[in-house]
Amino acid sequence: MKSTLFATLCVILCAGPTLALAQDEDDWEFQHEASLNQTVAAVRYDAGVAIVVQCRDRALSAALVGMPAGVGGFEVEARRADGRTDTQTWAPGPQPGVFLSTVAARDIRFMRGGGLYSVRTPDGAPRALRTNFDLPTQSANLDRVLSACGWGLMDDRDQLTRVSREISFRDPNARPRERPRGRGARAGLPDAPEPAAPVVPTLPPAERQMSCVLQDLKLTGCRFDHPSAAALIGRDASRLLEQVEGTQMYAPEGTVSEGRVFYSVNAFIRR
Repeated sequence: MKSTLFATLCVILCAGPTLALAQDEDDWEFQHEASLNQTVAAVRYDAGVAIVVQCRDRALSAALVGMPAGVGGFEVEARRADGRTDTQTWAPGPQPGVFLSTVAARDIRFMRGGGLYSVRTPDGAPRALRTNFDLPTQSANLDRVLSACGWGLMDDRDQLTRVSREISFRDPNARPRERPRGRGARAGLPDAPEPAAPVVPTLPPAERQMSCVLQDLKLTGCRFDHPSAAALIGRDASRLLEQVEGTQMYAPEGTVSEGRVFYSVNAFIRR
């Protein structure tokens, strides 16, 4: 994913206006390359800022390009001119200033329809980010990318509010686990720190996405949101859903949780 996405971004953004991306009326720029099994829709702005949506080898991704460098990912409150709102999480991408949607299909569907697409970090975020995108009035080319990867243009869970960051699997009242001391360590002395390994930003395939609805702070109605998910995960897919169903989550008192939707692309969630 990392190398193929970066190659796509370079082709689209480094080529500038000379790139032969098709554009019909006021729609997203579009390119289909059969030899690469790749379908791309993009909208470009000044100073190298762009939104790039790609289906390559049946894997969907959405990227914000030209964002402030040095940000380790962010959660934003997204808003559309027609009144639609959502909470989105964007993770660090393969290069500085590139961020990838953690729930690509839902975020792409949120961008369907023209007009203002505004993202704002919530109050109290470590670093403030405010960006407005003027999206094309047509979305046919955006739909072509979704369809190329087998995603629907609508999903009933898009209407549900996402689980907020205050809700987690961690019980705030649980006692912290004691870390075992390393071999040869003496009581009262900390273990020697291990050298930090370089972090390579990657995201699991969007097609492994699972969603559940919170009821009484438990995960219910868990499902894989893409038809190919079971094939990607293997024969344990059904058993995984059974294991996740009913998992307890925790939230500070007063946090709204009932009926919210939880997304994960991590196929190894366990009780």
